[in-house]
Amino acid sequence: MDQSALYDEDVHAWALHQARVLRGLATAGLRLPNDLDLEHVAEEIEDLGNEQRFQVESNLGQALAHLIKIVALPEDQAVRHWAREARAFLRTAARRYRPSMRRAVEPAKIWAWACRDAADDLGADGHTVPALPREMPVALEDLVSEEADARALAARLADMLRAPPRT
Repeated sequence: MDQSALYDEDVHAWALHQARVLRGLATAGLRLPNDLDLEHVAEEIEDLGNEQRFQVESNLGQALAHLIKIVALPEDQAVRHWAREARAFLRTAARRYRPSMRRAVEPAKIWAWACRDAADDLGADGHTVPALPREMPVALEDLVSEEADARALAARLADMLRAPPRT
């Protein structure tokens, strides 16, 4: 794929590739201007790509935190609000997610953030979070799908929490 098309399709992959190319130029022995700081330019471009991934991770963490709150307090008057928020975060994550992020996105970290954020929010109001799985119980692909449904995901999470532990 040419770089212009890659930029349009997957800016995360494009940025990581461009950073590698720039770093290669720095070691290629080419006569480049002395004031061209290739390493830092490469780092900044790489950071641009990583920022896209960080946004996806943040949106997924926010969505999961809202889903946990729905599961913890299914009768609360805020459930509709949490579901709308989760849906918005999931949609934003789905729009920004690119296949090249798959290896870099860290589901365990996202899940830990979500659990902590939900516990903090619920704890501030005197509520507790149910015992949650240690690992993210939902596949990344389900969260970044254009068809991701916040209420269905919350129901799946609730079902998982009600299920007896596997022996």
